[in-house]
Amino acid sequence: MNADPSDGHRPSRGGTRKAELVALASRMFREHGFHGVGMRALADAAGMQAASLYHHFRSKEELLLHTIYVVDRDMVVEQMPLLDGPESHAERLARLVRAHITHIGANRDAWLVAGRELRALSPDRLEAVQSYRRDYQRRIARHLAEGVEAGEFGCPDPRLATLAILDLINGPNEWFDPAGRLSIEEIADRYAEMVVRQLAPPVPAERGEPTTRGNA
Repeated sequence: MNADPSDGHRPSRGGTRKAELVALASRMFREHGFHGVGMRALADAAGMQAASLYHHFRSKEELLLHTIYVVDRDMVVEQMPLLDGPESHAERLARLVRAHITHIGANRDAWLVAGRELRALSPDRLEAVQSYRRDYQRRIARHLAEGVEAGEFGCPDPRLATLAILDLINGPNEWFDPAGRLSIEEIADRYAEMVVRQLAPPVPAERGEPTTRGNA
């Protein structure tokens, strides 16, 4: 996993004030775009001098990096252990899906920025973000492969299935509305059920009958 190119070690969101600034930047980058917001405007919105903001973040790009890391580092580091434990592979996967989607609901600004402003990062910082995304994909794919070996999943191509699952569970980032018909928790539960059902192994057919999936 790549280190943070800005200071030579894995960055941290630690510190209440720093986390508040990341949340503020997330909102402003979402509303106005990365290139539409300057450090002075960010400092004014935070009620501080620009020099004080530079004390926390050496550049606007570094602040963008930490905003994107809310999704593409912190969530990954926090959630991959959800695939470990004594529960069934299906239960652990459902737990990860729920956590992934509820994270979207709790961090909507950061998710939208991570989806729209990624290319504003310099190549080395972009690679640092992408490395976390690849780790997340590989861990899920390994979990699916282990579930196949255990007979819990009917998944001939775990790598492709992983991409399909990520496409599905990232989707609420674009359309979720807190004022909508379903809460983010209800959406998370339904998505978890859908993912596990689609991965169910084929049900052995009666003699003379075609094989069908358990979720047909």
